Formats: sequence, C-alpha cells, structure tokens
Amino acid sequence: MNGIKIQQLFERWDTVLELGEQTSKTKASKNSEGLNGRIRRTTGVPVVFDLETFEDQKEIQALLCEEMPQYADLIRSKPEIMDGYPWTRGDFIELYFGHFRLVLEKLRRIVGQTTDV
Repeated sequence: MNGIKIQQLFERWDTVLELGEQTSKTKASKNSEGLNGRIRRTTGVPVVFDLETFEDQKEIQALLCEEMPQYADLIRSKPEIMDGYPWTRGDFIELYFGHFRLVLEKLRRIVGQTTDV
C-alpha cells in the first residue's frame, strides 16, 4: 500500500466530489422546477447529473481499489434512496455526494490508523 499515492487519490477524489456536486446542482437546476423538482422514481441508485466527474470518480475508485483491495466494497459502495419518499433533485445530489464524502472520510480514518502518512 503506497501511502503517498493513496493520499493523492484522496485529494483528487475530494476535488472531483466538490466539482461534481457544483456541476450537478447547476445542471439539475436547469430542469423544470430546478433542484426542487421531483425525481420520478423512488427506488434505486441516485441519478448522475454530471457524467464527466462521474467518470473521473470511477477512475479514482478503481485506482484506490488497486491500492486498498481489502476496502474495495467500501470504495465501490453506492448510495440508494429509500422506497416511497418524494425525493427532489437536490435530495439526490446531497445523498450521492454525501455518501462518497462519508466513504472518503472513513478511508482517511482507516489509512490514518494503519500508516504513518
């Protein structure tokens, strides 16, 4: 496990999450009723509003899985909405990016406990 490379990937993922959330909010707000518009479906994984940062995130996740294979399930985990709640686009965006920030925070704690970096 390369601690420096992992830290760089964490920083990169942080940046991608920030950019992705901002871009997603901008794109979603252009829809009818903006961020407060309802998401039609009420089950399954959240809608991706920004494909570019989504692809960047998948690449970072793949690299982290190579560096930290024992945590691949956590790294690749996906948020899921609960059945029946009237989710808005803003809710989806908060859930999606909040989930991955939590994953990143957990990974940072794990790495902090197992390495000197």
